[in-house]
This record gives sequence, C-alpha cells and structure tokens, in this order.
Amino acid sequence: MPARQTVIGALVLGAAFVGVAVLLVRGEIPFLHPMREAVVVFEDSTAGLDVGSPVNFRGIPVGAVESIRISVDPAIHRTYTSVNIVFSARQIPGGANLPDIPVLVADGMRADMVLHSFVTGQSEIDLDFSPNTPARMHPGLSSLPEIPVGQTTLQQLKGELGAPTMEKLKHDIRTAVASIRQLAGDLHTDLPPMIASIRETSQRSHVAVVTIRAALADARTRGAATLTAMDRMLTTGSQQMDARRAELRELISNTHQTLVQAHETMVGVRQLMSPQSAEQIHLAETMRDVTDAAYGLRGFANEVESNPQLLLMGRSQ
Repeated sequence: MPARQTVIGALVLGAAFVGVAVLLVRGEIPFLHPMREAVVVFEDSTAGLDVGSPVNFRGIPVGAVESIRISVDPAIHRTYTSVNIVFSARQIPGGANLPDIPVLVADGMRADMVLHSFVTGQSEIDLDFSPNTPARMHPGLSSLPEIPVGQTTLQQLKGELGAPTMEKLKHDIRTAVASIRQLAGDLHTDLPPMIASIRETSQRSHVAVVTIRAALADARTRGAATLTAMDRMLTTGSQQMDARRAELRELISNTHQTLVQAHETMVGVRQLMSPQSAEQIHLAETMRDVTDAAYGLRGFANEVESNPQLLLMGRSQ
C-alpha cells in the first residue's frame, strides 16, 4: 500500500514538473510576464461587447475585456462607456521591448470594436497602429492609461469628404428638396384636372365599349340568322335539285333527240337545195311548164281582148 501511494505521488509530481516546464518554455506564466491594463472609452454603443470578449492585435489574440462600466463627464454632462482591457505584451510582435501604453498611443496605437461573429452578434476589440488617426482622449474618466478609439467608417467618410463637400452636399439636398416641393405643388395644381380628364375619358371609353359590345352582339345575331337562312336555302335547293334531276335528265335526252332530228332535217334541206338534186331538176321543169302555160294564157287573153267574140264563136279555121 505505501509503495502504491509513493508511485502515485511520483506521477503527480512528474506531471506537475512537465507542466511547469512547458509553461516556462512557452513563456505563459503570468508572474513572469505581467499583463498590461488599459481603458478604451467608447462614445457610441458597445452592443455585443461583454466581459471576457477577445482583445486582438491585428487578428492575434493578446488579451480580453476585464470590465465594462458607464462613465459620466461632469464637465459636459455626457455619458461614455469605459471598457477595461488586459493584454499580454509578449503576444504582440516585439513585445519583449514594448514601451509603455502612453508611448504606444503617441506612436499611433488605436482600438476599434469589430464584429466577432455574425451568428452570435458578439463583438471584440482590435488593436492596431494608425498614426494618421487623431487621438481623442477623455482625461479624468479612469486612472488607467487610455487607448483612444480609431475613427469609425462614418467618421472616416466625413473626414474624406471635408467641409466644402459636405456644404455642397447640403446645398444639393436643399435644392433637391425644393424641387420636390415644387413638383408636389405642380402636381397638386395639375393633377386634379388630369384625373378628371382621365375619368371622363374612362367613362367615354366605357360607353364606347358597351356600344361596340351591343353592335357585336347584334351583328352576331344577324349573322347567325343569315347563316341559318342560307343553310335552309341550300337545303331547299338541294332537295329541289334532287326532285328535278329526273326531269332534267329527260329534258336533256329530248333536247338531244331534237338536235339529232334537226341535223337530219338540215341535211335533207341541203340535199333539196343542191342544183344537182332530182327535186331541183323536176322543180325547174315544172317552172318551165308553168311559164309556157302563162305565156299561152297571156296570148289568149290578148286575142280575147281584141276579139271578144272568140268566146262565143270560137277561133275560125
């Protein structure tokens, strides 16, 4: 039993020795490298910043937020948020020979509050050197050395724009507001007649649409009646054509026969009219006989006229 306790004690001491050796090698023993304290005074909201929030130097963790409190400047009656931070100078490059905080501030060290996580909304303090940023100090709010806050994006924009540009922007805004007011006045004057005209046009358009719809309905009714009458006429014509089809066929047949007979008659007439035909020869002889008889009658008439007694006594031998 005593031997077992001895072994356990030796293991614990060995582990403690190894841990101390590692801390010595890495230089993370607090009493060997004391933490530096400072205060950062914010004039705006510090939402998302809590005790224990990270303090980084150009993205490298060097410390944490130790406390947050509200400070009041009695001279101007203004409220500020004082954030006490602690950080290890050893974590900063060249931290072994890092000067005091007032010297660092004079060299351009500034503190900014940036968003650490979009999901949780947690913020952190980021330390960096920005010599061109003016240091706005708040003496009398804390006994700790103060690291001034860098310029926000809005302050940087305002500094870049400058007073002349801001005045010109204000003038442009006033001009735009005046133009908008004038436009609103013109609209207030011109818009009611325009609305009335639009309403009148809309009413006329409505009447025209109603009239067109009525005309289309009437034309549709008349067209339907016309199509019905034409359909009936076509049906009646088809029935009459079917009924007269036999008569037409008979008429066509009779007409054909008549034409054939007429053709034959014409052929016979042509034969009769031919000078070489027998009928023409007999007719010529008959005409000659009739002519001779006429001459004989004329001579007899002349004799009777000169001598009427021939009718009673006869011609003397």
